[in-house]
Amino acid sequence: MEKVAFLNLTYNSFNDNSTWKKFFDQGNKDTFNFYIHPKKQGGFFTEYHVPNPVPTAWGHFSLVEATIELMKAALEDEENEYFTLISDSHFPLYKLDETVELIKNKYKKTTFAKHFSFHTKVKSQKILREGVIAPHPFDEYNAVCQFFVCRRKDVMKFVATFQEYAKFFVKNKVIFADEFYFWAVAKDLKLDFDIGQATTYSDWSMRLNSEGGQDRNPRAFDKLDQQMIQDYRNKGFLYARKIMSHTFVLGDPFK
Repeated sequence: MEKVAFLNLTYNSFNDNSTWKKFFDQGNKDTFNFYIHPKKQGGFFTEYHVPNPVPTAWGHFSLVEATIELMKAALEDEENEYFTLISDSHFPLYKLDETVELIKNKYKKTTFAKHFSFHTKVKSQKILREGVIAPHPFDEYNAVCQFFVCRRKDVMKFVATFQEYAKFFVKNKVIFADEFYFWAVAKDLKLDFDIGQATTYSDWSMRLNSEGGQDRNPRAFDKLDQQMIQDYRNKGFLYARKIMSHTFVLGDPFK
């Protein structure tokens, strides 16, 4: 059976552990595997932690290294065919079994999605140029959403070529490599991939921060109700992102 591997790059587990526990508990156990790369040990879902976590820092190349460790762990199960990236602030919009079927039906190829924010993409592009080491022209690529779906054959290539490509990136600097690396490598290797439907809804709308400047980070949810869940479903998303511990969740993704 072809399985879906859920790969969670996170501080610990999820901001809403109860919803994700229900998500995994209510589904068919033979259709998926779950892997966590934690920044800190302990907490929920410790049985799913990968064996070789690496120290990570926000915006650093270490986030790519951690994703590779997730991929390595997931490749150990030969039935894992689809690999979907999630984070601690993700929230499922469907039941597990529905999510698995949607992934299998929608993502016939490895699929990346355009970045939600044009302004952030441009800023990320500028920062990345400071972290790419010649002679490889990785700085010519644009940012994409860091949450994507991969097929197994492409994950195998990402893992096999990692040491070859990693040498082109500065390691101890904010360069947002996770928004560039996998798409750029896929393009360089001429993999058969798509730029298509994003798995994850994020609100990148412009707003003012406490200092009066423009905030270009994804907005954290104050609440999530049933109408919002249905709206994101209608737009083709599988998850919503930036559900925090303080988010008032009124909707039920299992309805």
